Amino acid sequence: MKRELSLVAITMTCAGFLLLHAPNNCAVEVLQDRSLVFSQIFFETLRSGTEEAQSQLPEMTRAGETVAKRLLNGGELLIASVRPDFADEGVVRAGGLMLAKKYTPQGKLSSGDAVVVGWTNITPDEDLKLVRRLRETGAYVVGIGPVPPPTHAAEHLENVDIHLVSSLKIPAVITACFGGDNYPLISLQNLAILWAFQGELVSALTRGGLMPTMYQSVLVPGARKRNEPFNGRRFHDRGSTAAVPPGKLGRNYLIRLGEIFETLRDKETRNINEVAFACTRVKKEGHQIYAYLIPHFPIYQSGAPGDPRFMMRLEEIHGETPSQEELATKLQPGDLFFFLGYARRPGVAYQLVSQKGATTVEIITGMGEKNLPGPEPDHVIYPHWPYYDALVTVPEYDIPVLPSSGIVQTSIYWAVLGSMVAIIEQEARAPNLGGR
Repeated sequence: MKRELSLVAITMTCAGFLLLHAPNNCAVEVLQDRSLVFSQIFFETLRSGTEEAQSQLPEMTRAGETVAKRLLNGGELLIASVRPDFADEGVVRAGGLMLAKKYTPQGKLSSGDAVVVGWTNITPDEDLKLVRRLRETGAYVVGIGPVPPPTHAAEHLENVDIHLVSSLKIPAVITACFGGDNYPLISLQNLAILWAFQGELVSALTRGGLMPTMYQSVLVPGARKRNEPFNGRRFHDRGSTAAVPPGKLGRNYLIRLGEIFETLRDKETRNINEVAFACTRVKKEGHQIYAYLIPHFPIYQSGAPGDPRFMMRLEEIHGETPSQEELATKLQPGDLFFFLGYARRPGVAYQLVSQKGATTVEIITGMGEKNLPGPEPDHVIYPHWPYYDALVTVPEYDIPVLPSSGIVQTSIYWAVLGSMVAIIEQEARAPNLGGR
């Protein structure tokens, strides 16, 4: 895989060189390859990040065992972050722990509790204040994020009990398309580590004799009925599952997530390229791109560090349902509706988009069916995560656990934006090329 990445990086460099020096009759092809190569490098970087995260598995296991002891003794588990995206992703998620709660400063913590806190170094002063506050409670603090800036590192890390390092080798050609920010990739690496850690926590709890209750995706038929009896319960009956050995769930999650990134790299970059060209053309012609971004994590990416602000986010009404009133008010002929959903196609919204003379981009996994009801979108990027969301099987447990949708959908959002920047920059260097 390292050899593949180096070849892709060489291709990227050559594409830029050829675009500047090639005759016009071949430059358009080079331009199109340039944006293709961006998304290939982007997904390969995320894929390699899942391998890097595996080096943290011994620390994840150790942290999981320490947290498990507190939970088995009645302690609480909370997820915290300065930006709300990390904390929101960690609670009430398909394949996630029912007992996990979002941290609030008003809540009470004690030495019997545990907190997982995430950071990306975009707000170092606020991050330091948060870990200080968590340390004062006496709770066991698991930190997930890159090494803090030199001015903050020593004190920051003194205030966490264990640091799961979010290290990621990000090529300069990637950060350049996000204005020099590495947040788009570091934030996703944080989530990969968060869910791998939760896998190690689950396995530690099974070794303590109890399987925690976990959510099944409500997109699965019968899931609400399945989840309902466990509301308010932290654990299943003792002995309901076999003990899982250390390292297994976290490793399996990271391997499976890496496979999804590999599939996106190999099978979806051309579709991402087509969407990026369509979006770029819409902006060039003076029209708007309206994006509907699902919770829990993707919804916070609009306006995040690195966002070139090509898209205007629509309000979230409920799950996968855009506001018909907002669409009817804002959409104009020539605009583009960018739907980053879960599994269901909002057919009524698509009909309205078509009536308005706008274009639809669809990014959903579907319900395990190829032919979905409703009007066909103009462009499709298939995300390749399973519609039931979770990636890992626990022996003798009735559902898979540890979700992928938030990470994967967000990665596609950033891949489209970065590809748009690559296209616009190359068109600026060779203005006679035009788009598609």
